[in-house]
Amino acid sequence: MSSHHIVRENQEPALIVATSEALDSEQLGQLLEWSPTILTDNYTIDFLLAQGIKVDIVFTHQETNYAQEQIKQFSIQKDFITEALEYLIAHQYKAVNIVCDSLHPSFLHVADAINVVVFAAGKRLVYVQHTYEKWKVKGDRIYVDETQLKSVVGLRKVTDNVFETEQDGFFYLGFNSDSFVAVGERL
Repeated sequence: MSSHHIVRENQEPALIVATSEALDSEQLGQLLEWSPTILTDNYTIDFLLAQGIKVDIVFTHQETNYAQEQIKQFSIQKDFITEALEYLIAHQYKAVNIVCDSLHPSFLHVADAINVVVFAAGKRLVYVQHTYEKWKVKGDRIYVDETQLKSVVGLRKVTDNVFETEQDGFFYLGFNSDSFVAVGERL
């Protein structure tokens, strides 16, 4: 990072790590490049600390002393993902990357308050509204709930909720509601 590049607090996406198995070390390293605020739970913190990754906040059922100093600890009242998202929204974060095993109902509920990108089950999913357009190479798979689609350009259906790009270039999705929709691609 050059000396004239100033990053204001909470401008970079935070990182919620709810599993140690969704990404390989290179993929995780890419998410750590900009030194995000890292939130995790008592099940995943040991993995992160063993990798030498600085954790900022841990959501836990009981307070624990960790080798790394200055970790904020919060008691879990509901569930980790919901509480971590509520914390980020309350502290005015604009975006979050989430590494987890599966999609969580909270993702849809908070998508209007914080930009959510999820890494789960070998996919990268974004939550978008109204339309989505992206450049991809021919044959790339796109995952989307087809009941939410109003129009599709540049994709052909492979199976339920799975599409494939027809050629190198942009594809376009138009949605049939104002709700947020998860659109995924393979990692």
